[in-house]
Order: sequence, then C-alpha cells, then structure tokens
Amino acid sequence: MADDHKGAEYLKQVSLVPKNEKNQLVTARSLKSADPAYLVELAKEVSIANNTIKAGACGKLEIIAQQIRFLQEQARQILLDASTDELINKASCNFIKKPGKIYHLYKQDNGHPYLGMLSPEEWGGNPPHEFVGSYKLEYDMTFTPLEKIEKRKEEMSKVEDLFSARYTVPHNPPNIDIVRHSNHDGDMRKLINRPSIEPGKA
Repeated sequence: MADDHKGAEYLKQVSLVPKNEKNQLVTARSLKSADPAYLVELAKEVSIANNTIKAGACGKLEIIAQQIRFLQEQARQILLDASTDELINKASCNFIKKPGKIYHLYKQDNGHPYLGMLSPEEWGGNPPHEFVGSYKLEYDMTFTPLEKIEKRKEEMSKVEDLFSARYTVPHNPPNIDIVRHSNHDGDMRKLINRPSIEPGKA
C-alpha cells in the first residue's frame, strides 16, 4: 500500500503515455502499480532535459544581449561621428573643401570654430587660435580624425578586397549564345554553351 501511494505521488512529477489497447505504444506495465524507482528515473530525465533547454535558451539570449550591446555601441559611435561631422561642416571656412584633403579645426577666442589649411606645426607650433583637431575629408563628405585615418584606410581596403573577390570576372569565360525559342507560353531565352572550334577545323 505504501509503495502504491508513493508511486502515485511520483506519477504527478512525470507525464507518461497512457496504455493504448489497440496500439501498444508503451510498456504494458500498469500505471497503477508503476515502480517508484522507475518513475524517479523518468523524473530525473525530465528535470535534466528541462535544465538543458533552459541553459541553451539562456546561452542564446546572452549572445543576443551581446549583439544588442554591440549594436548600441555602434549606434552611439555613429551619432557621435555625425555630431562631429555636423560641427566641422558648420565651421567657418574661406576655401572650397576637397575630398581627400586634411583640414585643421581651430576655435576663436569667442568660441566660434573655423577650418584652416595650416596645421599647428606649419604655424611653427604657435597657431593664432586654440587648436581642436585635424580631419580628413572623405569622399562621402564625412570627416575622419587624423589619428584614425590609417585604421579607416585598412578597413576600406578590406571592403574593396571583398568587393573585388565577389565580382571578379573569370579570365576565360565560356562562349555563350542566347538562342530564342518559342513555345505555347511565349518566347523564352535559353543559354547554351557554344563549343570551341579548333584552328584548321572550321
């Protein structure tokens, strides 16, 4: 009696497939007299499976959280760069800015910024106003700080390499004829390889 009662308690912890009279899907063991030790093992398996699923879900969520933090940092940097570009573009300038050139940002005594062509070194180390920084005008009309020019050049070089690899044309592309065929659905184009003709066999 005690074992039967204990087995009934274990049944509450696991979900067993009921006995089917037509199709025997599970063991023929009566659920009413189920072995408590057997049920304990089933309960352990269910518990381990649940913990594994939770751990896997938590791991995936952590990866997503890391990606979100990375994207947030990227967004913050983009906004900061845009703010810097806007500040430089609004600075007073007495010449036409050309992409690829490096310009130097200064701030007058009244706090008004302006762009100059001469660096502090070219001023003999004594520029007329407070020096803010040097920036290269890129071809997308954004400004790259002088200390980040080499890093950006490396990044753009990698992008160009990827682009070139993606769209490289084969040295000996096959000869292809475009032949027009007609059927009941209308005209369609079919690509076929044209066999090469050896010299002297034309």
